[in-house]
Amino acid sequence: MKSSFISSSAIQNAMRLTIRQAQNQMTKASTEATTGVYADIGVSLGGNAARSVDFNREVDRIDSIKSSNSLVNARMESSQLGLSKMKDVGDGLVSKLTALQGSKDPGSITVAIQSATSALSTMMDTANTMVNGEYLFSGINTDVQPLTDKTAATSADIVTKLNAYAAGLTKPVNQLTGAEMDTFITTQVEPMFSQANWTDPTTGWSQASNQNMTSRISNSEVIESSTNANSEGMRYFALASVMTSALLGQNLSADAMSKVSSKAISYTTKATTGLVTQASQLGLSQERVKKSNDALDAQSNIIKNKLVDLQGVDPYEASTLVKTLETQLETAYTIVSKIQQLSLVNYL
Repeated sequence: MKSSFISSSAIQNAMRLTIRQAQNQMTKASTEATTGVYADIGVSLGGNAARSVDFNREVDRIDSIKSSNSLVNARMESSQLGLSKMKDVGDGLVSKLTALQGSKDPGSITVAIQSATSALSTMMDTANTMVNGEYLFSGINTDVQPLTDKTAATSADIVTKLNAYAAGLTKPVNQLTGAEMDTFITTQVEPMFSQANWTDPTTGWSQASNQNMTSRISNSEVIESSTNANSEGMRYFALASVMTSALLGQNLSADAMSKVSSKAISYTTKATTGLVTQASQLGLSQERVKKSNDALDAQSNIIKNKLVDLQGVDPYEASTLVKTLETQLETAYTIVSKIQQLSLVNYL
């Protein structure tokens, strides 16, 4: 009969190999149980790994567009708030001017002039609003302040033109009739706020671009995502305010004073209508962004479902495997510990 022996060193080395393999499997299983996807996509999917990469890239692209849309929507929401504020101020100015009609009361005139000055100041401040380092109402010139206050120079020019106009009629300013004042405002004051004069590089009020910003909100859709201070609404707002403050203090006749008030009301109404139109155009763009985001969410969900089908693992199965491997490791550690404690000294 022949006897043989088993080396305790060999057993230890075998157990160490088993432990190493179990540890590697446990790391992989733990990752899969936590993430719900294969720990090594390339090994698990083989040739289908390219599809996984394409799907993930598409999800990232959609997320990038949605992130950009969020910034676009924030800019438009801020612009909407500004336009709403200007409209409210314009409505307030109309109320003050309406109360002034038919009156030459100095107190009412002073209140109207102060209201016009305050309204213009609010309009200027709001039009020069910045968000995230960009001017909201500069069109594509987002790094340039859109409006510069030219009230003093424009008011002085209006008064100069008024005196020249009255001299041409061989009468003092305080004897101008309502019809004559209407002609003066229509032919000489209103053109001062035309698009060309408003944007004149040297003497104009605005440095904004007439071209609004555009933003891509999906693969195939581009929208106008801003507005600008060259709009009819803002020009008429400045016209009404400056005209009111410049002419109401010229000791006009009651008839001429009434005409100035009615023209200012008309211009302010046109201004608020123009501001509402700008807000409506932005509202349409906001609605398109919302619909685009909804479509992008639907696309993203479809792709993510395909990714789950392609690279997803059963988390319960992975968790069970982790527990099984933990038991195996504990057993292996115990065996190795027992083997390490073996010594001939214990048997001598």
